Amino acid sequence: MIVTIKKSGLLYVIVLIMVAGCTKDIKEPCTTINAAHYKGEAIVINNDGCVAFEMESQLSTGYRWCFKIEQNPVMLVNSDYKVETMQQQVVGGVDREIFTFKAVKPGTAIIVFEYTRAFDKNQKPVKSKEYTVTIVE
Repeated sequence: MIVTIKKSGLLYVIVLIMVAGCTKDIKEPCTTINAAHYKGEAIVINNDGCVAFEMESQLSTGYRWCFKIEQNPVMLVNSDYKVETMQQQVVGGVDREIFTFKAVKPGTAIIVFEYTRAFDKNQKPVKSKEYTVTIVE
């Protein structure tokens, strides 16, 4: 068990460094989508605007949200990632992962989030969420 925690901790640090390296400047406030309360409303943002997805997770268990842009990946750029601890830092405590995307081209993009353990290569996601983002001029 100790080895697993060390591997996931190292992976977490590597992901943070990679994401920090591709941060883009965002000039206007982001549209924020709280995944726990999302009911399928249309997500529409301006070109050069941004959208942030707040996803509850339990990072201490090794699970985290990963995303892929399924349709039209050239329309959105992942510009920021951060974690907020919502409860005391205990094993199984709830955290909030926040993924921010900057719009770079008008159109429609689909983002799929999957809740997995990155170190379990053949495991299927425990949860998944899909969002359609429309970018207007």
